[in-house]
Amino acid sequence: MNTRWLNSFVMMSLSALISPVLAVTIPSELPKPDASPGGSDKPVKVYILAGQSNMVGFGALAGARPAYPSVFLSSDPSVLPARMPIGASALLPHGVFVSADAKSSPGARMSIYEGAYKKGVDYASLKPLKEATIALGTVAAELPSVDGAHTVVMRAFIDVPLTGFHEIHAGFGESANAIVTLDGKEVYRQDTGGKLILTKVLLEKGTRYPISITFQKGGSSVFWMEHVDMKGQGDLTSLHEQGKYSWFFDDKGEWSVRNDVIYREVRVSKDELGRGGPLSATSNGRGIGPEVPFGFVMGTYHEEQVLLIESSMGNRALSFDFRPPSSGRTDPDNKWEGLEYRLMVEGVHKTLKNIEKVIPDYKGQGYEIVGFVWFQGHKDRGRTKAEYEKHLVNLIQDLRKEFNVPDMNAVVATVGFGGKDMIPEYEEILKAQLAVGDPKQHPEFAGKVASVDIRGFWRSQGESPTGTDYHYNHNAETYVLTGDALGRAMVELLGGKAEKLDGSSSRQVRHPDVERIYSAGILSRYSKTNKNPTPEQYGKMSQALRPIILDKLIPAFIEQAFGPDARRLKGLSLADLLKGKKPAKMGDGISSQLDTLISYYEAAGIFDYSWKTVDPEMDKASWLYASFDPPEKQASEKSNRYRDITYPAGMENWFKPGFDAAAAGWKTGHAPFGQKDGKRVGRRSNCYQPLCGCSATPATLWEKEVLLMQQTFDLPAAKAGYVYRFILGGAGCDRSGESFEVYVNGKLLTRVQGGFYRNAGVRGAYVYEDILPEFKGGKVTLSVLHFLRYTHHRNRDEYLGKPVLPNGHVSVRMEEAKVSPDVMHAASQ
Repeated sequence: MNTRWLNSFVMMSLSALISPVLAVTIPSELPKPDASPGGSDKPVKVYILAGQSNMVGFGALAGARPAYPSVFLSSDPSVLPARMPIGASALLPHGVFVSADAKSSPGARMSIYEGAYKKGVDYASLKPLKEATIALGTVAAELPSVDGAHTVVMRAFIDVPLTGFHEIHAGFGESANAIVTLDGKEVYRQDTGGKLILTKVLLEKGTRYPISITFQKGGSSVFWMEHVDMKGQGDLTSLHEQGKYSWFFDDKGEWSVRNDVIYREVRVSKDELGRGGPLSATSNGRGIGPEVPFGFVMGTYHEEQVLLIESSMGNRALSFDFRPPSSGRTDPDNKWEGLEYRLMVEGVHKTLKNIEKVIPDYKGQGYEIVGFVWFQGHKDRGRTKAEYEKHLVNLIQDLRKEFNVPDMNAVVATVGFGGKDMIPEYEEILKAQLAVGDPKQHPEFAGKVASVDIRGFWRSQGESPTGTDYHYNHNAETYVLTGDALGRAMVELLGGKAEKLDGSSSRQVRHPDVERIYSAGILSRYSKTNKNPTPEQYGKMSQALRPIILDKLIPAFIEQAFGPDARRLKGLSLADLLKGKKPAKMGDGISSQLDTLISYYEAAGIFDYSWKTVDPEMDKASWLYASFDPPEKQASEKSNRYRDITYPAGMENWFKPGFDAAAAGWKTGHAPFGQKDGKRVGRRSNCYQPLCGCSATPATLWEKEVLLMQQTFDLPAAKAGYVYRFILGGAGCDRSGESFEVYVNGKLLTRVQGGFYRNAGVRGAYVYEDILPEFKGGKVTLSVLHFLRYTHHRNRDEYLGKPVLPNGHVSVRMEEAKVSPDVMHAASQ
């Protein structure tokens, strides 16, 4: 007997038996792909991927912006971690301590030296007249003083809760004339009559830095900082710059490409065989999804060519759209029920039938459907565990039957919205998705189906490109970790080994205050769990914030408002308002840059420049009015109600002073005027716009589509250095009446021909130079035309399946605002 042949046969047999044990081990850090296309001597390894839009992927590749443009830090005890009450920045407390000792008490060592401040004097070498430990950073606290000329020097140690570059500021008003050194280096100088010189410095959290502040003049002992040069987080490029996920980039820093993994998207694409090609981070355009890291893992594992066939669609439910055949039909006549399942099957069959057109240089080696990948759950929110679990089990089993792969492997990613703080509506879906991979609950799937809990991959809004929670805040790391974990789970189902890629180990442990400001409850303006301070708490902080607002935010805003980038600011131009220049094109609302500036002053506790009512009784005044349906009809579902209409006989000059309203049959009624479905009722009880007032019960019924109003008021003369506007109340929210005209002494003040939509701001008109001369003091005739509204704010005549009732609400108020000296100075330049 040929023993050499026998030994060879035995070795081949043993190799076949033990190959699963000696299978490839996937390292935690994947190798970068080479240019090889994968082996063509064995069948192509095929994977089917499906789910909702998150399966296709919304992880940002680049361009993430920081959640806050900057963060202001204060040691004033009233300051809480929160959003700034105005602007887009955040607010954090920071520490000031007597020494670097971790157990030292808060405060600073104060020394008073004889004589006025002199440049070049080494005050540390002099004997002080007086020493004490006092608070540093409290706006209300005044610097200590003694009789006669003197100089105050404060020495302390500071720390910050967030690592990064900071700018340091000292004093407020006169005391801002100071010099600050940090660790022996000058970082702030404001000499009397000189320009402010700031040097940003890198500060690390957990480290205490010695500072010295030499005040050239007395006053407030305030001390504050600004964290600047904030970076965007959570896009793949930023993650790579942090040393993560290098395998998605080649040696030139470009997106790497896996020629051994071919990706085809067969659902959204209009191409006959779907779009795709060799796998890279850009396979789905501008976002990365789980399919990319999954494919990178499988390409590393398999020597053969790999084909990923994706069939996913956003806003689709397993219980309806992806409903598998074994789950039966709830409505056999509904073509949409089960459509996504059918389209998925159709797309896979078509792709495999034309595999030679999909795989480059295909050599007839055939294919093998290896596994199925599922990532979905958002649309099934609120379903029970039993219901979702039934459909998911049926989905896996039906696909096995459809493609004649009785033991096809399947990996399922759970929902992960909110991470460990997931809302209850998703918890049942989570339990169902975990159940199918649990051999105790589903022994029939043991060793062939795995579940991947992705809650640990959730990244908050503050560390992500956006706050779109249902797309995992567009955080690329969430999608990378999800797809990578799905791939490693599949490898283990196939008998291989995979080291864990721990996405949580590299996350920084942040200071509790930092975690707070980056939480959705603070960061998102639309969070249902708003954790920002109440208006009362913000009011208590106003004095502490005054130096930041008056010395930093307001000057920066004014400079931009009068500079070349003024258009980037929201609202009507501040420069045009002060010039009295009427814009060539007006929007529906009259929110202006002046409104923003006023909010800055108010946040600092300064109300001298706020809007004030000229006549407090005007919005409740008695008016002459008429209401009618014009002969020029317009379908109720059509928005933009303004049109040329025929007025009733005798009303052609209704807007002019001296119009004989009595002869025209007009009535008298008090504002506000309004209706809802022909009834005199308020429209909302929770109106969030202070200028709206639509929840107030109308004093007079707005009877028909068109409302005409006129009244003559005795008004004071317009004053220099003030801005004036008219407010039409009842307009801060949706369904607020539509299209209007306002006349002053017969001259057109404004005409708005479109609808007024939710959050459009304030409805009315500013008084520009063409109308301002009418306000010389004395009688002024106001005339108003208004159309009812019949559509929802999204321009639908139905809302929640019911017709929108005709509605409107209007009152008129005149307001004035004094212009601050800083703004007047900027306008004069």
